[in-house]
Amino acid sequence: WGVNIRELGLILSSIFAVIGVALFAQWSILSNVTAGIILFFSFPFKIGDRIQIMDKDLETSGNYVIEDIRAYHIHLRKDNGQLVTYPNNLMLQKAVCVISDEIIENEGSDAV
Repeated sequence: WGVNIRELGLILSSIFAVIGVALFAQWSILSNVTAGIILFFSFPFKIGDRIQIMDKDLETSGNYVIEDIRAYHIHLRKDNGQLVTYPNNLMLQKAVCVISDEIIENEGSDAV
C-alpha cells in the first residue's frame, strides 16, 4: 500500500486514543443513567425531601431540598435559594441523610 510503518503507528495510536476517550465519556454517562434508574426504583428519597450530603469535596455544604430528579443529575435547592446540580452516581456513592420535618420543628422550638 506504500504506507510507512511510522505513519501507520501514528494513525493507529490516534484511533485508539479517540476510542479510549469515547469509551470513558460513555462510561460516565452510563453510570449516571444507571444511578438514576436505581434511585428511581429504590426510592431512598423523593422530590421535596430535605437532605444533607456528607461530601467533604462539596463546596456548598448544608441542607438541600430535592427539586427534581432527572436521568443524569438531581436539582438541589439550598436554603439561600442557590440551585445545585448533583450527579446521580455521586448520590449513590456518598452518604445522604434525609432530614425529617420533626427534627426541623424540634430545632426551632429549642431556639425559642
